[in-house]
Amino acid sequence: MGNSSRASASVLAAAIVATLAAVLSLLGLSLALFAMIVSPLQGGTVEIPPAVRTAMLVAYVIMMAVSVFGVFTGIGLIRLRNWARISVLIWGGLCVFFGGIGMPFAFLLPKFTPPTAPELPPGAERMIQLTLLFVYGLPLVVGVWWLILFNRASVKAEFAGARAEAGGILAQKPRCPLPVTVLAWLYLTSILNLIFLPLMPVRVPVFVFGLAAPPSTGMLFLLVTAFGLFAGGIGILKLKPWGYSLIIGLQMFWLASTAVSLLNPNYSAAITSYIKSIRAWWRLPESQFSPDIFMLQFGWIMKFGLVIAGVLLGILVYYRPRFLAAASAAKAGPEENVTQ
Repeated sequence: MGNSSRASASVLAAAIVATLAAVLSLLGLSLALFAMIVSPLQGGTVEIPPAVRTAMLVAYVIMMAVSVFGVFTGIGLIRLRNWARISVLIWGGLCVFFGGIGMPFAFLLPKFTPPTAPELPPGAERMIQLTLLFVYGLPLVVGVWWLILFNRASVKAEFAGARAEAGGILAQKPRCPLPVTVLAWLYLTSILNLIFLPLMPVRVPVFVFGLAAPPSTGMLFLLVTAFGLFAGGIGILKLKPWGYSLIIGLQMFWLASTAVSLLNPNYSAAITSYIKSIRAWWRLPESQFSPDIFMLQFGWIMKFGLVIAGVLLGILVYYRPRFLAAASAAKAGPEENVTQ
């Protein structure tokens, strides 16, 4: 049964932007996938190993499927489907998250420029910074716009009115706090590690509270963590307290472990050895992939990563009472929720 409600101009504009972004992403990924399939991958300065090529092809296909879902989300917004509003809120949160992470890298660009890099023309570094600011800043602005717009009471009423016309609502279901929902979907992507990690030609060095784990044990740690984050994400979306506790526990464990491991003098040596192995596997010249230069960049990345991990943990702790309240309301059932 159709409904007579029409999307407002602001919702329609957001839907058009979401649809265009998804379509452009789908076209770009399709071209990249086609180029990888038809390219000989031989004779260049870098030969892509078969395992990496397979992983890249799988990643392209997954991202294309996500882009297709983005197109349906835009259409759903035009038709005032509430699932589309929730979807665009999640996408907005992810845009803000990754845009907020990427923006500082534009300002820290000189820190990541290898000393052996070719001399750039005057103004080229500034142009690169401006380009990065645009690439990360545009999704950040769009994400903030979506988060503000689709959290407005008037816009919520539009979608609620459409739902009422379509069949009526007896009671508002308890919902997970939006920032936690965004993080839950982010944690769900960790399941991809179960595919990509075993394809790595060299085992990633894993330190647990400063102690180097054997390669097989380290891989087991990473795979169990990836599955744990995935399971915790599902638990959060289903308003299960165990999922929230699992995610917080994993976050605290690896945050503390990484902080302690960075103090181990053997940590830097293990990462350097790993980079040399990767360089040899890719057959990269040392001038293009120097372990010393990478370690300089890696140090900044790890410091920034610890800050981000701390922020995520803070968000989880801050929203924990609201989540538990929603989980308790969901467990109580619709009869009790109607009386509240």
